[in-house]
Amino acid sequence: MKEIEVKDNPLGIKIYAVGEPDIDRMTEEEYNLFASSLAFYINDYVTKSEHDKEENDAV
Repeated sequence: MKEIEVKDNPLGIKIYAVGEPDIDRMTEEEYNLFASSLAFYINDYVTKSEHDKEENDAV
């Protein structure tokens, strides 16, 4: 795995990939798939974090 550093990272998360993707040379379709997958995992992480926080607040 290799960490990918992105220029605009407002969430400050670390991104890792197997292999070494070259984002600058991706086709539009590959880039859209990469971006939507990343958005999916970020959304899943945030949703789980909010759920965990709600459970902890209820205790």
